[in-house]
Amino acid sequence: ENLMSQQETYSCAVRLALVQTKKQGETQQLSYMSCQEPKAGNGLPCNRRVDESGFCAACNRAGKVAPRLNLRCRFADFADSAWLTTFHEAAQQVLEMTAEEAKCLEQGEGGRQALEDAIRSKYFGQPLQLVVRAKLDSYNGEARTNVTCVDARPVQRGAHGRCLLRDVHAMLGMSPAVIAGA
Repeated sequence: ENLMSQQETYSCAVRLALVQTKKQGETQQLSYMSCQEPKAGNGLPCNRRVDESGFCAACNRAGKVAPRLNLRCRFADFADSAWLTTFHEAAQQVLEMTAEEAKCLEQGEGGRQALEDAIRSKYFGQPLQLVVRAKLDSYNGEARTNVTCVDARPVQRGAHGRCLLRDVHAMLGMSPAVIAGA
């Protein structure tokens, strides 16, 4: 099997630590306008980036468009942190706002500052259960690991607590029977 086609998914509980809003002093775009025209065959939206006039090169036409979030997020847990590309669906969960709401905030009275303030208010707030996909990609002929956040949801505290307790008991070498009797 081709090594490049292999991918793995992981689940982890983290908190949002930072969203990259600037890169080398330049304001970083947090969303883009995407083509919403249905693709031939499956009817799903195209979702490719459109140019300023709304033209989609993939569909070869201008049609319906919608904003899609594309964030660079730093997530942290008790031990470490990592930067992950966080696409639309997961990004909306992380920010607790839709791409349309983010766009309206940015284009509203408070401008970009209002959007950045709203994003900052999410830092180290709600714990999130991420689904992270890791796969090997090729970049300039070199193999490189591509790690992206593909889903984010609020941590289900009860289930997460039971999982942590199971881990603690496993580290202590206790059997499941001992745990059940506790």
